[in-house]
Amino acid sequence: MIEVVGLGPGDPDLVTVAAVKRLRGAEVVYVPVSTSSERGLAERIVRTYTEAEVRRIPFKMGHTDAETLRRAARELSSAGDVVYAQLGDPALYGTFAKLRQYLSTSFRYVPGVTSVTACALYAGRELVSGDGAVAVVPATRQELLGLALSHFDVVVVVKANKNIDIINAALRRRGGIAVKRCYMDDATISQEITWNDYFTTAYIWGGGR
Repeated sequence: MIEVVGLGPGDPDLVTVAAVKRLRGAEVVYVPVSTSSERGLAERIVRTYTEAEVRRIPFKMGHTDAETLRRAARELSSAGDVVYAQLGDPALYGTFAKLRQYLSTSFRYVPGVTSVTACALYAGRELVSGDGAVAVVPATRQELLGLALSHFDVVVVVKANKNIDIINAALRRRGGIAVKRCYMDDATISQEITWNDYFTTAYIWGGGR
């Protein structure tokens, strides 16, 4: 059995009680790491809560080839009862989703705090209230941005280190905020994106009403 645990937006204090219980009860914890860095943020959070053996699974930001995923899935499937810990919430853009189709063992999820909501609150803003509508769009899907802005009250652009000029144009035209690495030591809030960082979320006010 694999326990798939969401670690939240990057602050160890925002890891849920359920996630901490799973981490402390584990003998082995798998974490995804970027192939461009030796240690990932997920691993640092995991080590805050457990002395279990930590094993790394390499991922490339944006795309990991099928053979790498199959190899990782084989290891996970044969590892017994383990925890797979990833940033955010497993339901939204989680790395485990890429592995799931290759697994030959059972798994269950432990939800985490998603950066979609956390970064808005870090900036002191609620997303929507009442019958407000919100859309979540990855920065790579620029063809959807204009459509979403026409139909939703708030558009959340995640992984906003791509198409920055297009996002900034929408921020200037519609209004909104950009948040980098919310609840981390180098967190930044701005009315436009002046950096290039994968952990960036933009909130653009739409014209849904």
